[in-house]
Amino acid sequence: MEKEILSKIRLYELLSRLESSPGDYISLYIKPSSFPYCTNGLSLQPQYNTYAHEIKELVNIKAVARVVERYNTGVAIYWQKNGSKYIVLPPFPITEDKISLGKFDASPLLAALERAYVIGVVLVTWGTYSIGIFHRDNLVKSKTGTGYIHKEHRKGGRSEKRFARRTEEQKKDFLRKVSNRIEEEFKNCTLDYIFLGGNRLIRAPLLRECKYLQREAQKISQRVLNLRCADKEALHHSLREITNSLVFTF
Repeated sequence: MEKEILSKIRLYELLSRLESSPGDYISLYIKPSSFPYCTNGLSLQPQYNTYAHEIKELVNIKAVARVVERYNTGVAIYWQKNGSKYIVLPPFPITEDKISLGKFDASPLLAALERAYVIGVVLVTWGTYSIGIFHRDNLVKSKTGTGYIHKEHRKGGRSEKRFARRTEEQKKDFLRKVSNRIEEEFKNCTLDYIFLGGNRLIRAPLLRECKYLQREAQKISQRVLNLRCADKEALHHSLREITNSLVFTF
């Protein structure tokens, strides 16, 4: 088993290659709410039933099942009788359960990839933030800012405790500031999804502080963007990571 992250362009190249390759295919799509029940109860036409058992075994591999649950976007499975087998975790949810026997069918995955999404992005580190809205491939709105947080004091004693208390208050003030900016930037937009990134340890306290994110919790992706900075450049790069797919090859 191989695991690889593919950009949108590279995924299109894979789909094009599979479509042009000869062979008998099973193309199986499972929406998030149907996993893993759909595969565990999978029953195909007699000539394909052997492969149904193999599909169930691979999808239930812990390393696969765990990531499918974390992504929560469903799966696309391309099973060729004589050739490689692929399990694709797309960046956006599969919306229907569908089985195509005997042919390669990429239409449900392409529909999920090509929809004109409106995506909110929030990147936060201690002291910096960058908030943006993407429509298709365009950054249509953004706000980047800073907040002062005192560095740790290491002299010990009362002085250290006093600085620690001050730093905690500064962090709380910063989170309130970021929460207000999120509300200002997102309140008049209808977002399809919201992605968070930056310092992973800030996610939980930010969610506790920000009323907007609490109201729109169902739109927040479980994927945390692997971006350590929270500036305009990182914001522009975020869309590339958001649209990546995870592909298992067997």
